[in-house]
Amino acid sequence: MKSAMRIACLILAVCALPAGPAAASDTFGLDLGIHGGVMNSRDGKTDLFLGGAQIRAHLIWILAAEVRGSYYSDSYNVSSLGGVDVKNIPIQASAMLYLMKFPGFGLYVLGGGTYNSLKLEGTGNVTGSVNTSKWCTHAGAGIDVHLSKHVILNADGRYVFLNIDPQNLPSATSGAYKGDYWTATAGLLWKIF
Repeated sequence: MKSAMRIACLILAVCALPAGPAAASDTFGLDLGIHGGVMNSRDGKTDLFLGGAQIRAHLIWILAAEVRGSYYSDSYNVSSLGGVDVKNIPIQASAMLYLMKFPGFGLYVLGGGTYNSLKLEGTGNVTGSVNTSKWCTHAGAGIDVHLSKHVILNADGRYVFLNIDPQNLPSATSGAYKGDYWTATAGLLWKIF
């Protein structure tokens, strides 16, 4: 058991050595970017497109914060005669912790809050429209790969615990749609400074 702990400590120390010089030059930075990918809703359709923009601030070496705005549309059937179209603009504020950060590569976990601006419209025999907003949490993980000094490719997966209150939906839906979803996105970030 002690030898396993020593090996783990040695591996962490070796991983930290090449990143030491980068820590001094990477104390604060700002990146702007775009992202796109797939979104799957727990109760709605699958493999839907999600896209948007993001801004990321590198606070200290292994900590960053990100604000990301996206857009997607979803739908679900209430019966064979109608359904509900869902349009959402989620805005996510995330705290990011880099588990590994090297000059050309970073691996991170993230979590935070999501503000969802939702519009639900009945289709077919389901009538009515509801505009609502909902705060919820999200969590995820991803990687950064530096393509050049100023361009970063990132890819991540996130799960959003939306859990819409069925009382805010058109009455015919009887609370069938909670709206929890996951995303898998890729994006390009431009390092401003």
